[in-house]
Amino acid sequence: MKTYILILIFIALNSIAHAKIDISRSLASIKRVDHARELLGKRYKKSIVSTFEKHEGIEKNILATITKRLPKKYKFQAKAVSNAIIKESIKHGMDPYFVMAVISGESSFNPLAIGPVGEIGMMQIRPATGKWMSELIKSKWNGEATLRDPVANIKLGTAYLAWLREKFDNHGQLYLAAYNMGPKSVKVALGKHVWPKDYPRHVMKRYLAFYKAI
Repeated sequence: MKTYILILIFIALNSIAHAKIDISRSLASIKRVDHARELLGKRYKKSIVSTFEKHEGIEKNILATITKRLPKKYKFQAKAVSNAIIKESIKHGMDPYFVMAVISGESSFNPLAIGPVGEIGMMQIRPATGKWMSELIKSKWNGEATLRDPVANIKLGTAYLAWLREKFDNHGQLYLAAYNMGPKSVKVALGKHVWPKDYPRHVMKRYLAFYKAI
């Protein structure tokens, strides 16, 4: 009798665990689709992205892409980087492929990339911005070494994107432009009735390309 009860408990716990996983995946899918709709607006329904609304296996595709794109020296971290992109994207209600598109444009997935004005790592974050964001999200900060860590860099970069997204009322073109040129510069441009479009266009091109490659 005791053995039978233990078996029933095991089955019940296993069912609960699977239910939690399914719910988590469903929520992740909903957030990804909602963000895609936000980014593409009226173009969403006719876009390649809409055909993957209920696509399963996104995680495997992201891991395969990251494994392929990371420099040889960092391929052993492919799973950690892939998990960071997925986790932080879900946390901030963003599409992981959007974050990948930003990374692709900023550093071509090179954790040691250095920008022309001191930007560092995967998402090309300036030390001052990285320190500020780490304080904002209460994350550990070890100076520039933190930005050279791909997982930490992604955590700070997605948090910064999320901050900009809120600041610009979820307007994709504006918060993408702000990620590239800074929020103050975007506001100055808008004050002159100029809508920055080059950087957002390049990111969105990469975003759609990732979906076409699935």
